[in-house]
Amino acid sequence: MDFCIFSQDYGWSNGQIGEGGVWIIDLDGVAYDLPIRDLRKLITSTMDDMGVWDTTWMKGMIDAYSQANPIESDLMQVLLIDMSLPNEFYKHVKDCVVDPVTFLDAELSDLLQRLEQSEVSKWQALQELGLDTAASVTTPARRKGGRAR
Repeated sequence: MDFCIFSQDYGWSNGQIGEGGVWIIDLDGVAYDLPIRDLRKLITSTMDDMGVWDTTWMKGMIDAYSQANPIESDLMQVLLIDMSLPNEFYKHVKDCVVDPVTFLDAELSDLLQRLEQSEVSKWQALQELGLDTAASVTTPARRKGGRAR
């Protein structure tokens, strides 16, 4: 698997439209990792915002990404595994360190209820994506014009 540089922080104010496309201007979180890391972060944070895991939206993102950067079957499996981890839970729980009293008294219960409800559709969506994408991802043989195995 190839590695690349990725942003980790696609906020509205972190990019500018310029000559040749969008330029990422906030580089404090840049890392060297698997090429699908940003895709995972975009998908999981949007699903968290929506409160439900929408496979139609997810497939659209994966398809759009794949047009520019084909996702081979092994990398797709890594993406599914990465999305299965409790990334959004950890993203929110770190607030406990900043202000533990407020977080534990006022925010934790609501957060856990929301995440628990989202988990049901998350697992359904990941299972559906795992079954649907196995036949549609690009394999090395398909990219080279050969037969898929």
